[in-house]
Amino acid sequence: MSLPTLPQINSSTRFPQSCASISLQLLTYLDTIFPQPPFLTLSIGSGPGLLEALLLYHFPLRSETFFGVEVSSQVNRYLSKENVIIVNGTWDIVDPGTEEKLQGKEEVKGLIFVYPREVKLVERYLREKKKVEVVVWIGPRCDEEGFERVLGDWGVREEEVKGLVEDGEVVGVWRRRKV
Repeated sequence: MSLPTLPQINSSTRFPQSCASISLQLLTYLDTIFPQPPFLTLSIGSGPGLLEALLLYHFPLRSETFFGVEVSSQVNRYLSKENVIIVNGTWDIVDPGTEEKLQGKEEVKGLIFVYPREVKLVERYLREKKKVEVVVWIGPRCDEEGFERVLGDWGVREEEVKGLVEDGEVVGVWRRRKV
């Protein structure tokens, strides 16, 4: 499969293939937030993979540690197949112990959810991925409250950085609460 050319970005732009608006400032911020290689970051529900492919294009050192997770390979348009993990359904989560692409790699320490549909999926990842240190949630401000309850029980929210996405969208970052 030949991947389409990635669009050029600078200011926050909404692309038809992406739920969230994307900017170079957002990608740079995500690169500073996610655990550095060799630790893994998973993008849950990566869809066509545009945000993920742009992140890897601008920060290629993450190419072996950043994976998009989706329920069908047919959905992905931008992310190379080496960086896509397919799960059995919208309820399923990645098991690094059985996922061939993750064999011999470090633990999953970062998660990103972009416009997730189900709070229960976020809860399940937080419950089962004991080594996760940072979670990024990007979505519409109107959905923030439901996800903030779950993420707030798990970790401590960092101060929101403005101007990374369009008005009406939020980039929330939570770090695991120290016990």
